[in-house]
Amino acid sequence: MKKLILACFTSALTLAAHADNPLYETGPAQDSSFVRFLNASEDKASVVNGAAKVALTAQGDGRVSRFYPVKAGAKLAANVQVGNAKAVVEVVAKPGEFVTIAIVSNGSGIEAVVVKDTPTDFNASKASVALLNLDNSCVAASLSVAEKKTAILDTVKPASLQRRLVNPISLKTQAICDTKDVGKAVDLGQLQPGERYSVILMPGKKGRQTFFVRDTTS
Repeated sequence: MKKLILACFTSALTLAAHADNPLYETGPAQDSSFVRFLNASEDKASVVNGAAKVALTAQGDGRVSRFYPVKAGAKLAANVQVGNAKAVVEVVAKPGEFVTIAIVSNGSGIEAVVVKDTPTDFNASKASVALLNLDNSCVAASLSVAEKKTAILDTVKPASLQRRLVNPISLKTQAICDTKDVGKAVDLGQLQPGERYSVILMPGKKGRQTFFVRDTTS
């Protein structure tokens, strides 16, 4: 099953984050893992590994990178910077694992929160929706269909992720933290069969916020 999942996700991959300077070394397709960076701070961020650099904005789709194929089992390191705050990130991914490295503000500095996702099923006729909880103060996050309040995902702990297959419909969701709605409803639009989506819940200076991203690879 894992080989089937990898085949579906690696068909459109290129081998580099940038054509000349790949962010990380890639391995054989059957041993590949995938890593992306997410800027959950409130300023622009950069991720540097040697000559390769990924710039992340503070708003919109630009705050999340694509999933980069990496060599499974290898120690991956990067230097992360937001303003004058810096941090070093190290992670090792297992074969077939999808790793999100989130950059989160921590007082006057930053920290990296590593969240791992290992898909256990794939259905070409379904869409996959996840809720990623990056707010340490949100003990139990959940995701429901907006207005209808029909539960999609429930009891997502801080620094963790849950995922579920759903019908490829037009979907508007509401994130909930400890039984209270978080911000406005998040409209995912028309879901596509075989595609993956992530709703992100994260802290902010003006309160918790949510947004979604379509999980893509490069």
